[in-house]
Amino acid sequence: MINIWRLTRLQLLSSFGLNKALHTKEPAERRKALLVSLSMLLGLLLAGVLSFSYSFMMAKTFEALDRMDLLLAVMMAAASLVGFFTTVYKAGGVLFSFKDFDMIMSLPVKTSHVVASRVLQLYVMNLFFTLLIMLPAGAVYAIYVKPGVLYYLFFVLSLFFISLVPIIAATIVGALISFISSRFRASKLLSILFTFVFIIVLMSSSFLLGGGNQQLADIGEAIGDRIYKLYPLASIYVDAVCSYKVSALIFFIALSLLAFVLFSALLATRYKAIHTGLTTSRAGRRYTMKPLQANSAFKALYQKELRRYFSSVNYVLNTGIGMVMLLVMSVSLLFVSAEKLGAILDIPQLAEVLNTLSPLAVSLFVVLSCTSASSVSMEGKHLWILTSSPVSKPAIILSKAAVNLTITLPVIVISAGLLIYTLRAGWVESLFLLAVPVIYACYSALLGVIVNLKLPKLEWTSEVAVVKQSAAVLVSMLLGVVSLAVPFLLLFLLPDVNGNLILLGYSVLLAAVCGGMYRYIQISGERLFQKL
Repeated sequence: MINIWRLTRLQLLSSFGLNKALHTKEPAERRKALLVSLSMLLGLLLAGVLSFSYSFMMAKTFEALDRMDLLLAVMMAAASLVGFFTTVYKAGGVLFSFKDFDMIMSLPVKTSHVVASRVLQLYVMNLFFTLLIMLPAGAVYAIYVKPGVLYYLFFVLSLFFISLVPIIAATIVGALISFISSRFRASKLLSILFTFVFIIVLMSSSFLLGGGNQQLADIGEAIGDRIYKLYPLASIYVDAVCSYKVSALIFFIALSLLAFVLFSALLATRYKAIHTGLTTSRAGRRYTMKPLQANSAFKALYQKELRRYFSSVNYVLNTGIGMVMLLVMSVSLLFVSAEKLGAILDIPQLAEVLNTLSPLAVSLFVVLSCTSASSVSMEGKHLWILTSSPVSKPAIILSKAAVNLTITLPVIVISAGLLIYTLRAGWVESLFLLAVPVIYACYSALLGVIVNLKLPKLEWTSEVAVVKQSAAVLVSMLLGVVSLAVPFLLLFLLPDVNGNLILLGYSVLLAAVCGGMYRYIQISGERLFQKL
């Protein structure tokens, strides 16, 4: 156990950049670390407040149904689902694709211990989501039910085991995808395709299992039956925490620990073979010398950046999943009209609401798919090549933003076309549905690369630490969400003002911000790049 703990501790300190933040003596680095920590703390606080509000609203419904236990069941299932989805597409990167693989494997520790430490790293990453969802839900349950002391004891004991089984299930899927992909020549491309296909199939299945327009009296039983049917562990968890059943609590914890031990032992038997298959590069069968082509500096930089993007499974999966989900949502709406969806959800004005809010909803997927926020950090130890190249540094920066637009713009155009047809939008709404996400795509691409220049993370051993956990990605995402929250709030706070006028004014303002950022890169790009 001591080896697993030491490996996990070292990997977490390295992944989150805590070593540098704790031991640096440079005042600028300390101020930067403090600023990032405060931003993250503020983000966590806001997320906690939102989670508490959501649990509180749900509790009113469940209290009317006299089924308060469903609050913990729903939130436990939600925490498990979030843990599963966020793990399945980064499991391969954390488990197999890390740079210090040779150094770690040369240490005098068992392979099963290395696997266990990597799974625990995934567990700690997801523990934040579990705490954010379950702590507010547990507090709301306590306010409404006023349970005994055993509730608090069982709730805290079970809290740390909620995400273990979903993470192991997601890790099994990620490991299987990596194992199958490693048997083929184009292993990285297949790994990306298999992961996206699995997520799409899973999402489609959940939609097909849903549906049904129950009356209020039947909703409680329907929700409980569906959750317990889809995720039986939720039933065991509710028995343990709400009914104080010691046997259920012991079974819940034992099952989580057993799954963790068995998975670590089984994966250890094929661990090195999977890593070798994923990291081996194969030469083409026949190499033909072709005439060299000369391109402009910007085009050459753009093509290099595009090849770098698609050469990394973690990079594509973490930044491309938002656009894939947008496409799936747009296609699925072809089969369920807005009017039918409004009838199912008992929201008669849903079609009208979607016409106004759909540009912002599409933009949410866009700001969550920012590739440029980690594009500078992804250069890592090879950054000196770009720094010493005789090319314009603004061209380097803009080529990274251009790759971001290459990923988002085609999907925006296709999705906007599908949504215009589905929602039967007028010409004004159609124009907003296309223009607003495009402006947000430019905003996100330029903002991401500027933030990454200010908050680079050039020393890393796993690409997941850059594309998922770096400060630049978190700050870019937070600023993107805040930029979307402003028009949402304006639309709700000013119901008497025409929504299209609000969107028009905000879009013009955002376009001006994009122009300002482009000008800033042209003027200060050289200085920003040389400071890296």
